[in-house]
Amino acid sequence: MRDHYVEQFSDFAVRQKEGAGRGAAEVKLQLGEASQLFGRMYCADFVKNDDESRVVEFWPEHVLEFQQINGSFGQTALTIDYLRWDDILFIHDVEALPADALANWFRHWFDPDEERYDAKAALSGIAHSMVVTAKQVSVDLGTAAPVAFWDMLQLIADAGATHVRISTSRIENDPDQ
Repeated sequence: MRDHYVEQFSDFAVRQKEGAGRGAAEVKLQLGEASQLFGRMYCADFVKNDDESRVVEFWPEHVLEFQQINGSFGQTALTIDYLRWDDILFIHDVEALPADALANWFRHWFDPDEERYDAKAALSGIAHSMVVTAKQVSVDLGTAAPVAFWDMLQLIADAGATHVRISTSRIENDPDQ
């Protein structure tokens, strides 16, 4: 899933760079107090900066589909309904996830201080956003490695989840949604 998404994202970034006088892919933005994003930070897919700055969002043309998967992750029951790398909902049954564990996941996978930044790399390898609400974590995994997904699942399981359902907030071609 990640490789399929990142291949399309990479093509998008190249096309945007070719069409922009000035611009860059994966630009981190600090948002205002009203933002619900974790750390009030967001990584824009691409920012064009010709006459004025403008965020350009990437919408993949092709999203892989599959039948529902039921299984387990350690002692945690796991259901995967949909999996969109840029819009993953981890729906769980834990009253509150540990704030320090969420902050550590975000610090590593979003890398707000750019400790892992590599100017020579084509893509950053980071998550683009995270929103934590009651019994749900919504993540745009951006160009992060697949282990980012498993790390979040482990965080939720370690917090005592007995069931986790993976879904998305954007379900295409589903007449029931």
